[in-house]
Amino acid sequence: MEIPGDNIRVNKNRSVQSQVKAGDKKAATQSQGSASSTSGTEQIAISSKAKDIQKATETANAAPAIRPENAQRLEQLKNDIKDGNYHIPAEALAEKVLENIITESEFLG
Repeated sequence: MEIPGDNIRVNKNRSVQSQVKAGDKKAATQSQGSASSTSGTEQIAISSKAKDIQKATETANAAPAIRPENAQRLEQLKNDIKDGNYHIPAEALAEKVLENIITESEFLG
């Protein structure tokens, strides 16, 4: 979506992209994080933190859901469960359940 007359463009991912003219880079850098009005046009400068968040989001979305080094272990677990060979000791399970209950109750205060 483009907003006519403004230097703001929102793409389908709903991320805001700033468009800065070559001559206005210095002014945009100085007023980073605030909107300014110069000669009848509006500009927006995205903070470095917002840019870092956007870059981190793009990196996370590009990463595979299952890391290759874990794929073999995952397949082994799937096969063990399917064949009925995967068993968790009851004591270990009970310990983890209680651990989670205690952690949750401390968090909720």
